[in-house]
Amino acid sequence: MLELPVLNKTLPLLSLLLLAGCSSTPSQPISAQTYFRGLVRIADNQLQYRSCDQANWRSEIQGVASIRERLLDRLLSAPLGVGIYLEAWGDAQGRLTELQMLGGDIATCRFNLDGIELRAGGLNPVWYADLRDGALVVHDSTRLRSWQLSSPSFKQSANRWSWSAEGTRLTVKTEACRDALGVEYALSAQFTAGQTQLNGCARYGDLQRNLLKRHYYSRDSTLLRQFALELQVDDRFDLSLIDRKGETERYQGSWQVLKSGELLLRFSDERLRGSGKSLRFKSEEGALRLMNQHPVFGKGTRLYPGVEPLLSTLRLSQTIP
Repeated sequence: MLELPVLNKTLPLLSLLLLAGCSSTPSQPISAQTYFRGLVRIADNQLQYRSCDQANWRSEIQGVASIRERLLDRLLSAPLGVGIYLEAWGDAQGRLTELQMLGGDIATCRFNLDGIELRAGGLNPVWYADLRDGALVVHDSTRLRSWQLSSPSFKQSANRWSWSAEGTRLTVKTEACRDALGVEYALSAQFTAGQTQLNGCARYGDLQRNLLKRHYYSRDSTLLRQFALELQVDDRFDLSLIDRKGETERYQGSWQVLKSGELLLRFSDERLRGSGKSLRFKSEEGALRLMNQHPVFGKGTRLYPGVEPLLSTLRLSQTIP
């Protein structure tokens, strides 16, 4: 199995939240897509699910008939009550519409790949390829060979994505793939370098980063100014403070997910100095809570997510399947 990553961020299936006490409304998402990452099981004669960082199971996961049939077929052969790892796209109502991965267990939920957008790999021979910030690293563990491509050329055609440089090519296609351990993927992969050809499957990587939502909003009516946070795929952010008259004060900078799982915002604005140059947020039940005391933004404010994950922005731009 591609022993990859799994997000320790909750994936709530929420409607788009409006700014409380504000005359303006957030822009509509590009696509009403959600992404589920968690476990499914059969218990009490029900199909149940929970996201990776949740303790409670929920009943009757919704999805198109073909997905429910695949889940039931897989679960009926598993020990009763044991959860199987699942990744899937869904719509704004929380219905699963497109499976991305099926197989694995709670350990898969806890695995993380910092900063990796896409990982491909196989078990015979053992190899992996990581796409990170436009660079590609491929390692053939069986032959002890590696390739590092800092700026591979990218092409996309129909259901095929490829990255190539210096006589090498990684191709990822949207076609079903199953590894030697029986884990199912929605993406297949092939890497070629001269006479070397490596076949395997592919999946998304560090969803602890990419599965953050694109927009977050405060909704505390006691605040004099409401927060509106937009995270961008190029690691930039736009944070606005909006007063009751609708007047906006904007701050910008860069963001990253720390190894602790916290979201760190670093301001580039010269109005903020010293200890006021950054904010740290912790994920709690789908919301982001401000952890550090800040002279402008205070402490403890909770920001609630919109419906669109960052991953959908990448996907719609066709840079990943």
